[in-house]
Amino acid sequence: MMLRANRLAASAFAIAMLAAVSQAQAQANDRFKAPGDLIKDTGVGLSIGAVLYPEMRFPLENGPAYANSHVYAPGGFKGNGGSQCDTVNYSYPWRDNFCELRRSNLPVCASGGHQGQDIRPASCQADTHWAVAVEDGVIAHVGRFALTLQTPSGTLYRYVHMNMDDLAVAPLDKVSKGDRLGKVSNAWISDLPIHLHFDVKDTVKIGDETRSVFVPPYSSLVTSYRQLTD
Repeated sequence: MMLRANRLAASAFAIAMLAAVSQAQAQANDRFKAPGDLIKDTGVGLSIGAVLYPEMRFPLENGPAYANSHVYAPGGFKGNGGSQCDTVNYSYPWRDNFCELRRSNLPVCASGGHQGQDIRPASCQADTHWAVAVEDGVIAHVGRFALTLQTPSGTLYRYVHMNMDDLAVAPLDKVSKGDRLGKVSNAWISDLPIHLHFDVKDTVKIGDETRSVFVPPYSSLVTSYRQLTD
């Protein structure tokens, strides 16, 4: 389950990415803010442009989709009011929220934080938009609020807040890239904004230790979204 060991090593936050597989960068433009560019005062992001998973499919079946914070945006519990269906939540540009200040304590984050990326589907509707397999693999776990896909190399992709009572897969099912898994919802907390929390866990080297940790998915998501929509 080693994350292609030459990809990750120490940096200012105890980790830096060596783009051994791909040197492609997620560039800031009118659709995508730069990796690590979090909402002001919500944490310290990781400015990592290396696409760690260049073959990854986008985790929603269709676009458009909007990567942003469900917590600090309108309708979120730290969003200063408003509606989760506010048009600002369903518009570009995308924004990274890996390492965003939350309750989690991540070894790769200086300030926090959030271990994945929040993604809103095309519309503010629960149980409508399909999440799909980003790679070939096996459904390794189905829990109360999350589903985990494991690839042959050991990478773990986790899908959180789908409708867990109406999944298209079961534990130990083999899936192919693009297969339907379930529909985006707000499972776990009833008043949670409708979104997919998507994260990636792999075994990496941090300093002298080898650990299984969450790694930043934003640049890989930008690349896979461009392949889906451009």
